[in-house]
Amino acid sequence: MARQTIAAVIPVHNKGRLVARAIASVLSQTRPVDEIIVVDDASTDDSLEQLQPFLASGIRLLRRDQPGPGGYAARNLAIREAKSEWIAFLDADDAWKPDFIEEISRMIAEAPASTGCAFTGYETVWPDRAKRDGYSASFEGRGYRRVDFNAFVSAWIKHGSCPIWTSACAMRRDLLLKAGLFPEHRCRRGGDKDLWLRALAEADAISSSRPSATYYKETGNQVTRMEATNIRHCLSATLEQMMSEAVGRRRTLLRRLFNSEAFEYARRIGQRERVSPEIYRGFFVSLDPSRYVILLALTYMPVPLQQALRNCLLWGSSMARKIVRQSAA
Repeated sequence: MARQTIAAVIPVHNKGRLVARAIASVLSQTRPVDEIIVVDDASTDDSLEQLQPFLASGIRLLRRDQPGPGGYAARNLAIREAKSEWIAFLDADDAWKPDFIEEISRMIAEAPASTGCAFTGYETVWPDRAKRDGYSASFEGRGYRRVDFNAFVSAWIKHGSCPIWTSACAMRRDLLLKAGLFPEHRCRRGGDKDLWLRALAEADAISSSRPSATYYKETGNQVTRMEATNIRHCLSATLEQMMSEAVGRRRTLLRRLFNSEAFEYARRIGQRERVSPEIYRGFFVSLDPSRYVILLALTYMPVPLQQALRNCLLWGSSMARKIVRQSAA
């Protein structure tokens, strides 16, 4: 197979303090990328000044007049402008390990030509600790794994989070265009997951357990710190559309994913206010009756009482674990 060309795409919005680290990680790859496209998403800090020293390295700088949520519009602009066959994404406050692109290249070379996505494991780093993502850790040492749509959704449900993280994946450019790109006009957050779901409905992926990227949580990432809004998540509509066309096991998996995502989104909102019933409209009660009861409580129970109940549940869970440990001793 001929060597596949790969572009690195980095959206930047007010990340002047951090963007140099991200770009340096791209420039230090053991297998260089074929393009580097940085999109300034209407930054108002010193991001542009921090980018200047790197422009001589062949970086292509694009600019937008208005910032878009989640960097979705910035990424879409770069995808349309890219010349490479594959697009690898990197957020401006994260970093790649030196062998990330080399690992992606090996995966692409070993995968069937119809494969549309390659993704690796990653580690999340806080000021005082680091943690491996659960999906890649679950098949450590087992080589590369082919991931079709059903396997992708099953893993998402099992681990409680999307197996693909934006800064640890590469997608075929033609697949991104076919899937409809990032939902820049209808999602304020969670648009990455929305695109991965649509893309893997069109083509299989290949995954590596090697942790090849780093997600820095101490940086005050603007997107991840953004408060969840008390409205229905944009992913819900995508799942409903897919369910209307699915049959058999795929339809059941999509229903379970719908419930899981609606529940987790409501749980985050419930930490500060009553949850609107719109958040979980369409919830499949027969699949998760206990979760549905909790959703009703998050809607109709006063927030202080919710907090007291949450503390009791946490205490009960802690005591149960203590009893299990004592019994095993």
